[in-house]
Amino acid sequence: MNQKLKNKFNDILQELNSIDITEVEKHQETLENMLTKTRTAINMLRDINPNLLASLNIQSTNSKTAEWFELDRKNKIEPIVPPKLKKDLLGICENAKIHTLSCLLLGLGNGYWIDHLSAFEQIHTVDFYPHIPEELNKKYQPKFLAHLIHCMLDANHGYTNLDIIPNDEVGYIFSWDFLPYFTVPQLEKLFTQMNNKLINGGRGLIHFANADNKNDLELIKQGYYAYNDQKTITELIFNCTNFDIEQIHTDTPNCSYIQFKKPGDVDWKKQEWWRYNLITKRDPEVKILPPED
Repeated sequence: MNQKLKNKFNDILQELNSIDITEVEKHQETLENMLTKTRTAINMLRDINPNLLASLNIQSTNSKTAEWFELDRKNKIEPIVPPKLKKDLLGICENAKIHTLSCLLLGLGNGYWIDHLSAFEQIHTVDFYPHIPEELNKKYQPKFLAHLIHCMLDANHGYTNLDIIPNDEVGYIFSWDFLPYFTVPQLEKLFTQMNNKLINGGRGLIHFANADNKNDLELIKQGYYAYNDQKTITELIFNCTNFDIEQIHTDTPNCSYIQFKKPGDVDWKKQEWWRYNLITKRDPEVKILPPED
């Protein structure tokens, strides 16, 4: 055993003696240069966006589960929004709902927003549970529930699957207290699909986490929200969609939102036929005249 150790020790010494010290010194110099440049890059990042460094770990690890969303949903009977802003949001929903359009509601939650989007002929709802919550089944009549098409987000697709929703059919997209929990890579996938779902001239409003606001930033640091900010959300819109940004609201803590529109005009004749075909298929007992040419 002693001889084996001696042989191994001699082999290590021989290997060390064969190393070119000049090459080691060159590698050390290279490593020191890389370290200096890394420090310079970090200082530049601090100057450009002091919030970004605090969020880098959160960006990759803040992935919420369906169970987490269910518990969070049960703790929020109504949206946590100041009265004036809530009035503004309800007004926006009231002006947006048109019976010849369909709506995509990202984040069904307790169903609070359903009442304020009810005039849309069809509402596609998206959330982490497979079926409409029981409390909504009890609240609404079966006739109205037939207007709701629910889609469960799938963990196998990173909670970003919107396949069930037809392309070029949605007239309005609304989301509150849902997308702030999604990471930027998840949002990229969702925005790309939203762009395909929304018709020309269609509009939308989404709530987003905003690290430029100190209240939002605290929730991001706690891991409650995923990292996002005003610059990032606008870049997502520009890079993943062809939407025009109509308004960005960042005045209210934890309530930043962005309104957008897909370029072009709504083809209202096409929408009349869409509604007619939908009703005759979904409610065959309803007598409805086809649109006039």
